[in-house]
Amino acid sequence: MKIFILLLCSSILISCSNKPLKETPAINAKQLIKKELQSDKNKVDKSIIDSSIIELPYSKPTPLKKVNKIGKLPEITTITAQTSSGIAALNLNDDTPIQLDFEQVSLREILQIIGDALEITMIIDSTIGDKVTLRTSDEKPLTKKDLWPLLQLLLNDAGVVMEKRGNIYHLKKIESQLPNTIGLTPKTLTTSDSPEVMQITPLRYITSEAAPAIINPLIQPKGRIISLPMLNVIGIVTTPQRLLRINKLLKIIDADPFLHRGMRLFRLVNSKSTDVQAELEKILKAVSGNADSTYQVISLERINAILVIAPPNSGFGEVALWVGILDERSEESGEQIFIYKVKNLEAEKLASTLTNAFKIENKKDAEDIEKQKHNESEKEESKTPLFPVTGSQMAISAELKVNIVSDESTNSLLIRANPRDYRQLLETIYQLDQVPKEVMVNMVIAEVTLTKANKFGIDWKYIFGSNKSNSNYMETDFSVPSSIGDSKNPLTGLVFNKVVGSLTGLLNVIASTNDISILSRPSLLVRNNEEATISIGSNEPFLSSINRSSSSSINNSYVTQDVQYKDTGITVKVTPRINDNGIINLEIFQELSQLGPERTTENLQSFIQRKIETSVVVRDSSAIIIGGMIDTRKKNSKQGLPGLMNVPVLGNNLFSSTDQNDERTELVLMILPQIVNPEADNRPIIREFRQRMKLVSNLLSSEYVFIGEQPKTTVKNKEEIK
Repeated sequence: MKIFILLLCSSILISCSNKPLKETPAINAKQLIKKELQSDKNKVDKSIIDSSIIELPYSKPTPLKKVNKIGKLPEITTITAQTSSGIAALNLNDDTPIQLDFEQVSLREILQIIGDALEITMIIDSTIGDKVTLRTSDEKPLTKKDLWPLLQLLLNDAGVVMEKRGNIYHLKKIESQLPNTIGLTPKTLTTSDSPEVMQITPLRYITSEAAPAIINPLIQPKGRIISLPMLNVIGIVTTPQRLLRINKLLKIIDADPFLHRGMRLFRLVNSKSTDVQAELEKILKAVSGNADSTYQVISLERINAILVIAPPNSGFGEVALWVGILDERSEESGEQIFIYKVKNLEAEKLASTLTNAFKIENKKDAEDIEKQKHNESEKEESKTPLFPVTGSQMAISAELKVNIVSDESTNSLLIRANPRDYRQLLETIYQLDQVPKEVMVNMVIAEVTLTKANKFGIDWKYIFGSNKSNSNYMETDFSVPSSIGDSKNPLTGLVFNKVVGSLTGLLNVIASTNDISILSRPSLLVRNNEEATISIGSNEPFLSSINRSSSSSINNSYVTQDVQYKDTGITVKVTPRINDNGIINLEIFQELSQLGPERTTENLQSFIQRKIETSVVVRDSSAIIIGGMIDTRKKNSKQGLPGLMNVPVLGNNLFSSTDQNDERTELVLMILPQIVNPEADNRPIIREFRQRMKLVSNLLSSEYVFIGEQPKTTVKNKEEIK
């Protein structure tokens, strides 16, 4: 505690020795106004000048050179006991040999003998009474100048302190932990005669907390260290001999790191400092074989440089070589503008898809997007992407820094990225921007007149059950009543798994047992994932409403009729989606709209609609038949004598009769999709289409087609085409 108080008092004395800053005397407000407003005295109000204003003392700003200080250590005067000062007064030049031989003799007696030999006066405390054994060599006896160091050793071992008062030496046991000598100069302390000294050691480069861990092994068991972190000072209490070794160790560890550690600054030209730092650290750790390399690499982003710190004499030859390799000029280092000409897709849609794919900026955004996708997948089990990948699947890094903009006028993409990221992005673009496949959708929309034999609908099992070659199909029942027996169960939809050359054969099979009328036979070539629409019909006017109004002033009534137009006829929409296995997913929408009978008392027009909307999966060149939409109409037939039945009034009553019958018809939609590869030879498909066009006129001119012998066709099957 006394040592700590001593250090603190020394610091206070140093701080008190600094001269205080001079303060500028306070300036009065009236003086300030007169001084600053000399050029405009007339505008100054005297009441303001004469009034007393209380102001705080004003001090000038402290100059910067007085603020910037390097600091200095407190001045410590060496404090030592008055034992060494009397050595010079002793006469130690006598070379007379002295022989000492004591066996377990009291220390008091030995001290008296040595005191007599040195011719000094001693006061020996009564507490000193230890037993000592002392023998000197016969060959090398002691001299008078050797007695004083011998006296110091005996006193140190016994814990006795010797103080000089005038010419008298007082010897007594040590009662306080405070050493006899306290100082700052190592040279004085290490040559001191005191048994224990305290050195005040200011540290320059290492901290007062780190030094004791290194010094403690040298001062044990009786030494100790006192730390003062505020001043970065330590007090070392030990013997002068051990203090000499400690000072040698401190000279090594408390050294200027800028002098003893290797440092080299590498300025980079082509690469970023952060990138080179990360890569160089990996290389140094791998070379050293340790998790923590002895080299330290610091990135200086502002000046685009790296600072490498190495142990002494480590050298920077290999480090400089690797820095040069990592900072080589490369096209990968800087961003560039690339233009990609989109070949098969729309540039705007492709840019939107790529931007959404690479817009994740951090981990939190990625987790949010993944969570959102997971929630959407629970609501919708499957979702078709905007541009399905049809090539080989390759893993592309999502951590790309790219900026994509589309140019609609040239159907191009402007991509800002470095070449390395651009090459990875091209892998994704090539998989998306492929030549899209197409589908030739051959359709037949027919209407079958139902008779008593098939009043519940067309019996597809009966039609195709007898034909073994066409028996490979899948049945699809669209809401057929369960009360109907199996023999009369009409299959209202089916899909042929067997490859069919054309729809002509299907029409012949159906027409062999049914009266069929072709309403339309369109053929569409539609691109993959695109919607194709066919609309055949007319825009019919109809009376939608009749409004009657009357006027109270004039006994007249007004009738307002609203006439609107409605599209009638056949509308077909088809959207194909092709996968790599040749499977076609078809979204089909078909609507037949016709004028119906007039309704209500106002004879307003009605419309008959038959609509189908479904999704099916079918292989290439496999036929799809969708039916089951049965319509019942009232049909009036007039019979009578020719000529007379047309006579007004009498003809209708006497010479003719009118019968009202129900006519039932079933709408049938037959679809045959065929995959078309634009890059392949499609001449067989063209020949097939031309042959079909030759038969169109016959199909549309006949009320019932393909009844009887099946016409020959030159269209080849898919296997033959290949």
